[in-house]
Amino acid sequence: MTSDFTRLLTRFIVAPHRLDAANAEQAALCVEDTVAVIYGGWHEPVVRRLAALDGDEAARPAGAVGKAGVERAAFLNAVAGHALDFDDVHTLSVTHPSVVFVPALLAMADARPETAPRVAPALAVGTAVNVALGEILGFGHYDKGWHATSTIGAVAAAAAVAHQLDLGEEAIGNALSLAAALAGGLQINFGAMAKPIQAGNAALVGLHAARMAEAGITGAPDIFAPRGFFDLYAGPDGLAADPAEVVPGIDLGSVSRKLYPCCYLTHRMIAAGRHLHAERGGDAVPEGCVIEMTVPKGVMVPLHVVDPKDGMEAKFCAAYTLSTALHQGRVGLADFEGNSPHRPEIRRLMDMVVIETEPDAGEDRVGVDHGAVHVRLRKGNEILAETSVAAHPGSPSDPASPAEIGYKIADCLEKYRRDGGAPPAAGAFRQDLRTRLHLPPLRHSTAPDGQSAHARHSKPEHGTSASGAAPSERTT
Repeated sequence: MTSDFTRLLTRFIVAPHRLDAANAEQAALCVEDTVAVIYGGWHEPVVRRLAALDGDEAARPAGAVGKAGVERAAFLNAVAGHALDFDDVHTLSVTHPSVVFVPALLAMADARPETAPRVAPALAVGTAVNVALGEILGFGHYDKGWHATSTIGAVAAAAAVAHQLDLGEEAIGNALSLAAALAGGLQINFGAMAKPIQAGNAALVGLHAARMAEAGITGAPDIFAPRGFFDLYAGPDGLAADPAEVVPGIDLGSVSRKLYPCCYLTHRMIAAGRHLHAERGGDAVPEGCVIEMTVPKGVMVPLHVVDPKDGMEAKFCAAYTLSTALHQGRVGLADFEGNSPHRPEIRRLMDMVVIETEPDAGEDRVGVDHGAVHVRLRKGNEILAETSVAAHPGSPSDPASPAEIGYKIADCLEKYRRDGGAPPAAGAFRQDLRTRLHLPPLRHSTAPDGQSAHARHSKPEHGTSASGAAPSERTT
């Protein structure tokens, strides 16, 4: 006998979902953002080495299946999409949803064009399942050391592809069970090539599970029954919410766009550093200072790197990302390439950083979007400057502007060109995706083709400084 939650979930997945205008536009942005980041990460070493393993060096980005096959294409594209850590996030479930769903859905649409009109609603369904599972498991699942993108994401990807393939309720239940059997990923791999591979595995597992279920392969009838997915993946304090009280719903507006290519939990730190740089200029931190940063509970969980050896590790280093923003007033792709993490001027600031976590205020909150990051520059007993940032840049509380999204897409395509590829022009890239996937036409103006995002500015970031100075303008 299946549980109430399993019946509710399978009926939600099997139901038709016609997206309203707001969610349809958000679906388009999720696809554009993800595919642009796939282009940007396509020539990263982890992708090239994986491609070489099976002779896929000629594989192309953006869901193209070719000779590699639908599952291999989904895997490589998801790895590329996560290689830069520039893909979108969801703060409640503590996951990167689109980088798991979009490569799987695009690969299937490329192999079976008749499913292309279902990509947008399938993306919305997968995200809704992802959020529901994240709400039930809570932050305890992530705090335990799981890479939630690869655990929750694999099951939600199966839901997304099952909806795309228009599977029935029994097959959907099988797809969820088959995906849960292969779901996994560890935070200890953050900063290593294994992290984007874990995202790639989630896309692969979800797609493979749905295809197996379509072929009549069965799994447990109720993967969420006792001793099932929830019991095994729950944190030490159990579930954060009663599955019987969690109802999945379509809301792609809850997804956050990343404006800096590093762990999202560093982004409020970056915003704080940029505020102080704007107030004090390039010499924001004189010798003898202490850079005191206070962060909410849970923020430092994935930021375990204290001495980054390369750009990949630097993406998970709080002191590095804060110091880079303090020093130069921006953080971009170049700050995670080559010898950037070893620059003496950045290391000088990193040695001054002292980080404290706020005391436990009671029960764990679901997700990580709570509290504020506070940074203070102190020299002896004198406070030189301080600032607080509550909203994550690019989140629903501080959404990215159309210009910022356009500049980010152009920047990622430009990186693909610098790495030796021949990308499409940004405007044509966006229009083609929207047309091919039956998404709303592009209405907003974008950055000129080939324009670097670092050369342009948009609205100010949210935050306050000790002097009352206006925050700096945000650049992608």
